[in-house]
This record gives sequence, C-alpha cells and structure tokens, in this order.
Amino acid sequence: MSPIEMQRRIGIVIRRHRERLKFSQEGFADTAEIHRSHYGNIERGSRNSSLEYLLKISLALNVPLSELFAEALALDYATAVKEPNSPPRVGRPRGSRSRWRY
Repeated sequence: MSPIEMQRRIGIVIRRHRERLKFSQEGFADTAEIHRSHYGNIERGSRNSSLEYLLKISLALNVPLSELFAEALALDYATAVKEPNSPPRVGRPRGSRSRWRY
C-alpha cells in the first residue's frame, strides 16, 4: 500500500465518522479547531496530515486514533471510493411543505 492510498483511506474513514455524527465539514472543522480548507484536504486525502491534526480529529470524533488506522487498513478501498457521500440533512424536514407562496 502506498502512502497516498493510506492518506485516502484515512480520509474516507474520517468522513464516515463525521457523517455518522451528522456534522458538515465546516462545522466539524470548527469543533476540531482546524481550518476548514485544511480539514477538507485531509478528508479527501490530498494532504499529508500531521499527528497533531489527526489527534485533534480523533478527539473530536471521540474515536481512538488506533481505531481510525485499523479501520483504514481493513477498508475495502475499491468500493469505498465509489460510494456516495451522505451529507447531513439541511433544510426543512422531509414531508413538510414550504410556506412560501407566489
């Protein structure tokens, strides 16, 4: 496994945990005290993150760093890359109608 693939695997695992907590990228970056663009690069796997940032992320996720690495190693990378993101729900609840009238 190449270092770039490991970066991407870690990013996928972090994204899955963030989405499970129903955080947006920006909201989670604020919680973890990381600049939002830097956090986005970590999640996409396009930036090699330092141990300091990974620890901040694991504390904000309330998941041990060792568990993040274990999940990344066990990840089925080929299918994980193809799966769509599940962003947090934004807007009015499902089934409710807009009160806006023309």
